[in-house]
Amino acid sequence: MNMVRNMLSEKQISKNFWLEAVNWTVHILNRSLALIVRSKTPEEACSGFKPSVSHFRIFGYISHVHVPDSKRVKLDAKSLKCILLEVSEESKAYKLFDPISKK
Repeated sequence: MNMVRNMLSEKQISKNFWLEAVNWTVHILNRSLALIVRSKTPEEACSGFKPSVSHFRIFGYISHVHVPDSKRVKLDAKSLKCILLEVSEESKAYKLFDPISKK
C-alpha cells in the first residue's frame, strides 16, 4: 500500500483511481526479482517463462491518444492528453483517462 500511496501522491492523481494503482503495483511486483523464489520473478516461478518488461511505462504519465480523422474536423487537435493508468493483461494496450471529458 505504500507504493500505491506514493504513486497517487507523486502524480497528484485522485484517490478514485486507487484500484488502478493497486493493479499497477501488483503488475510490477510480479515482474520484479524476489528472494523467496531464488532470484526469479514470481511470474517466472509460476509460468516458467521470463516476463518482458519492455511495455512498462510510468504510472500517471501524460500520454497522447490519437483522434481518428472521422471524429474531428479540419482544425481540431489530432490527439488528446490523457493520464496513463493501467496495462492490459489481455493485450498490448494501456488504460488511459481523459481528465477533460472524465472518461
